[in-house]
Order: sequence, then C-alpha cells, then structure tokens
Amino acid sequence: MKTSDPLWRTVPRKTLVISLIGVFFIFGTIGFANDIIDMGRQPWLRFALEVLVIGGFAVVYAVTGTILRKQWWKAFFPVFAVEILLMNLLGHLLTNLPQPIQMSAPEIARLQSRLNLDGIAIIFSITVGYVCFVYVSIREGRRYFRVHAEMALAAEIHHVLVPAIDTNASDFDFCGTSLPSGEVGGDLIDVFQNDRGWIAYIADVSGHGVAPGVVMGMVKSAARMQLSSSEETAALLEHLNEVLLPIKKPETFVTFAYLAWNGKRLEYSTAGHPPILHYHAATRDVSEVACSNLPLGMFGEQPFVSGSVQCAADDLFLLLTDGVLEVTNAEDEEFGLAGVKAVMSAHASSPPGAILRAVLDATNHHGRAADDQSLLFVQCHRRSA
Repeated sequence: MKTSDPLWRTVPRKTLVISLIGVFFIFGTIGFANDIIDMGRQPWLRFALEVLVIGGFAVVYAVTGTILRKQWWKAFFPVFAVEILLMNLLGHLLTNLPQPIQMSAPEIARLQSRLNLDGIAIIFSITVGYVCFVYVSIREGRRYFRVHAEMALAAEIHHVLVPAIDTNASDFDFCGTSLPSGEVGGDLIDVFQNDRGWIAYIADVSGHGVAPGVVMGMVKSAARMQLSSSEETAALLEHLNEVLLPIKKPETFVTFAYLAWNGKRLEYSTAGHPPILHYHAATRDVSEVACSNLPLGMFGEQPFVSGSVQCAADDLFLLLTDGVLEVTNAEDEEFGLAGVKAVMSAHASSPPGAILRAVLDATNHHGRAADDQSLLFVQCHRRSA
C-alpha cells in the first residue's frame, strides 16, 4: 500500500461495502420522513422508490467524492440534477392520494399504522447505519494501529541500516545523513573500511515506502559482503547488478555512486546517479565527477566503468541523491546542482557537518522535499597520487 494511493484502494473491499450500506440506510431515512410529511398518502410504489433513490444517490455521492476528492464537484452537480429530476418524475407519475376532509375510524387506524411503520423504519435504518459505521471505525482503527506499529518497526530498522555518519579514516573525514520523505526511505549512505582502504557510497532505490526500503537493505548487505571479499572495488557495481536482477520487481532500479581510497589513489564511479561534486580548495570552484553508467538492476551482464580523481588538502567531495536537487519552490524551480554548489562554496571553510546542515537549511528554505534526501561529505586532508 502506498501513501499516495486513493482512499478507496487502500481500504479493504468488505469495509467499503459495509460503509456504503451504512450511508444508504442513514440517508434512506429521508424517504420515510417524506412519507410522514405527506401523512402517509404516498402510493406504496412511490414510497419504496423514493427510499431507494435517496439512499442510492447518497451512495453515489460518497463513491464519487472519495474517488474525485478535491474535484468532487465535477460529479456532485450532475448527479444532484439527475436525482432531483427522478424525484420530480416520481411525484408526477405517482401522485399522492387525496387528503380526506374527514377521516373515518378505519382511515385513522390506517394512517396510524402507516406512520408507525415510518417511525419503526426510521429507527431501524438509523440503527443499521450506526452499526455499520461503528464496525468500520473499529475495524479500520485496528488496521491503522497495526499498520502504524509495522511502519514504526520498519522506520526503526531503517534507522539501524542507515545511521548518520561522522567518522574519519586515512586522513579523510566523513559526514552524512539520510532523511526519508516518509516513515521508511529508499536511500542508503555507508562508509566501509578495511586494511586496504575505504569506500564511501550512496544509493537511491526507485519508488517510495517500505518496498524500496527492503531493497535498500538488500543493497547494503550485498555491498558489504562484496567489499569484505578480496575483490577490487571496480567489481562492486557488476556484483550488485547481478544480485539485484532476480530479486526485485521489473520496474525497480537503483542508482549508485561511490568514492574509494585504495591506499594509492581515489577512485569513483556513478551508475545513473547525480554526479559527485568536488570542491577544489585551491581554486574555490566546484566540479562534477561522473561516469556514464546505467542504473543497477536494469540489464544483465552490464559493464560498468570507473575512474580516478586527484584531491588536494582540504578538498571536499559530496555524494547526494536527487531528492536534494529536486526540491522545488512556489515557482516550480528546482534547487538543483547550482544551489548545492553555491552552498558548498559559501561554507567551504566550515567542517563537513556544518556544510551538511547548511545545504539542508537551504533546501528547506527553497521549498518542500518530495523525495528522500541523502548527503555524504568526504573531506581530504592529504594530496592523492
């Protein structure tokens, strides 16, 4: 279930049917009330049809309003016009019985019986409608709290899998965070160290919600297992691609970027991911580092290229997801790479943690994020070969 799905798709069919039955009986009482107003002079056929028409159209209003939501008026006014037309047609074709000037004892008994029937029917309809709505409230309440508990557990698992990063290794400082747009995100940041060096990587699973979060967990597990082996970092993307292909949905893919230090040089690669931003302390400009690879999980036996980059002391690298770049303002303008570069340049003399907060503050000021936001800063304190 997605949070963006219409209400009628997220609620069980049985619950929908029972709620609509409740709507029918609650509003069907109007038909019985009309008969009381007419002092029981409606023909039995018109009496029954009015109850069915009023209750049935109430159901139509509920269904169209739920489906169309903010555009409910598109259906309301045409449907209302049809309902009024039908009610007037019933009044023309099936007219009320004449009002007697004087009523005999049998006629008074008949009227009393008819009004008693209307009263009992009103009580019955209200009771049935009330029971339906109580049932739906209890059932949906239990379902909500169950889903809420599951989401809270998933959010906790996400927090464990993607903790904030603040560490250092081999004259490099690392600082990163991942902010999901919902309870569970599909972004991943990680720094892995071994005796050969380190790798800082970031991934973004397509989609939103729990399913991408599960794939994200599989990506981290597969990446950690691959990096724990003796194979070179350059084989990481090929390995992850092979692992993901048979275990994901066809429409799911993963963008990926990494920066790795092997003790001699700084290597990088990107797979369908936004470029890595490189702030050069000497010239105070920001360049983009990227490879023309497709995202992971799209095709089998897919080759991936990588490269190397030099860094000087106090140079700064930023790996980020498109959730940061796609923040839009009221004019539908994206924050974009230009916005991130401007913040990096303005705060380059600050520690990585302060720059990270500055970028997030700038995006929050620019507009509202619609996707997960993840940033991973790597600052160099030595010159690479």
